This record gives sequence, structure tokens and C-alpha cells, in this order.
Amino acid sequence: MSGNHPIRVRPAEPEDMPALLALSQAWAAEGITFGYLPTGKEEFAGYRCWVAEAGGEVVGYAGGEVDTARRDIEIQQAGERYFELEELYVCPAFRGRGVGQLLLARVEGDARREGLAQLMLNAANRNHAPLLRFYLREGMTPHSFRMFKRL
Repeated sequence: MSGNHPIRVRPAEPEDMPALLALSQAWAAEGITFGYLPTGKEEFAGYRCWVAEAGGEVVGYAGGEVDTARRDIEIQQAGERYFELEELYVCPAFRGRGVGQLLLARVEGDARREGLAQLMLNAANRNHAPLLRFYLREGMTPHSFRMFKRL
């Protein structure tokens, strides 16, 4: 799907499962994320998910889990509840249109209304520069990173 349909972000419903599974498969097929395996029904069932719709079609999603900090570290205190964003994906035809920004804003807003202390994420995209720019632009602060070199 393409076109100029308005984007609507809402909590995912059970009837969105086929679309979530299809988008996760599409993400894996793109090969843009190191080690990404498609998310299954059981894993999605354990996530809190939101979907982005355009013209009645799901064109992106965000999902993750509420967790509690187990110990004090520089960026959080033991016992603080936070949202761990596990996945945020937008189908290629809708990238660059603000869909990811709308999804992230909805996740953040819902987490804030729920009284969660932080939004956290890890990312393993092969082309990390645009991803890093996106999250920095959205107010995220890097805490650590991991690098590798094949020998």
C-alpha cells in the first residue's frame, strides 16, 4: 500500500496478529538487523504492542515489555519500572513519513501516563547511523554500545 492516507497509531488488538506476524517476517526478510528472527505469536502475546495504520492497513508496529530495574545503575534506580522497547518496524513504503516517530511518541506517551520511569531500547541494525539519528532526534540518550570485528 502507498498513498497519502493519514496515519493512525493505536494499541494492537488480537485481530492484528496476522499483520504483526507478516510485518515481523518482512523485517527478517529485509536482513537489516543483525540476528533478527521473526517474532512469533507467543512472543507477541507477551508484548504490549501498538500498530500504525494507513487506509485500514497495518504499516508498522512497536512492541515491548514493562520491566523493573533489579539494581541501581547510573541511569536507573532499583525498583524503577520502565518500558523496554523490543521492536519498532515500519514497512519500507512508509519510511520517511513520520510513522516511526508517531509510534515512538505513542509508546512514550502511554508509558508516561502509566507512571513508568524510562523508555529503554537496544538496537542491532546493520545501518546504525540513520537509526541513531532518529532516536537522538526523539530525545533518547545513548548509555552504552557494543561493537564487534570478525577475526
